[in-house]
Amino acid sequence: MYKYDYFLNQIPNEISQKVEKQILNEIAIFKPRTYVGGKTIESIDFHIIIPTEQPPDSYINGKLKSFQKGKVIVINPEESLLCTKECASKQYISMLIKPELVQRIAEEMDFLGELRFAKLQNPYSGELIQIIKNIEKESSRHDKLPLIIDCLSVQVVALLLREFSTNIKKYPINSPDCDVYISRAIEYMETFFSGNISVGDICNEINVSLFHFIRTFKQKVGVSPHQYLMEVRINRSKELLSHKQHTIAEVAMLCGFITLSHFSTTFKSIMMISPSEYRKLVFQANPTANEL
Repeated sequence: MYKYDYFLNQIPNEISQKVEKQILNEIAIFKPRTYVGGKTIESIDFHIIIPTEQPPDSYINGKLKSFQKGKVIVINPEESLLCTKECASKQYISMLIKPELVQRIAEEMDFLGELRFAKLQNPYSGELIQIIKNIEKESSRHDKLPLIIDCLSVQVVALLLREFSTNIKKYPINSPDCDVYISRAIEYMETFFSGNISVGDICNEINVSLFHFIRTFKQKVGVSPHQYLMEVRINRSKELLSHKQHTIAEVAMLCGFITLSHFSTTFKSIMMISPSEYRKLVFQANPTANEL
């Protein structure tokens, strides 16, 4: 635990003692139920916060910020966090990641230079939550294997680098041809559909104004960006529903839907049947699918 003492020593004992902890080699996962208010918290590690409810307004490096529901908060090493008030919350995830691990994986992914995440708030990723759950599950086993935990830790960092914007640009600033940025937008949606991305997030990635992008996308593709993203998510959900590896609620999360009801409504509007009805038809047509 000593690797994270700098951070943990800043948390009041009465709060820290009630927090579930998974202290690993290069990643630490905490599950608090309270936001620490009125106290500046600093970390020498990357600090990832995945809230279940909207967090209180906070000062990040002295600048007051408000947070959107359903966004992952990324605080870079040596940046300060000061919540304006202490408040209770549903259990949420607070995760520390060693900079050495992030830098090592970044270099393997051809990110050249000292990496920092560029955005405070980022799209929510169902896949990210699933990997974190897998880390917790493996860590709690009496016969846990450090190799598996290390592999899962690498997956977490690689996913963050793929999904979240960094100071090292993954897309060119200028896209002279609209076909080029439409292709990049489609690639972005098909890659990051499992995150809580919006059309605004896509425009920020490809550096195109929202109004121009929506109009041009519909002209080129035939449907709106939002409709295209929903179709990508539903097509992926059909693949997952064809097996019994995941529950319908898990399928919804893995395909980028914040709630099960939103998934069910969207699925039915496109497929004309509910997800459960679709799964039932698949299993009736292919009984061996029940065994997968």
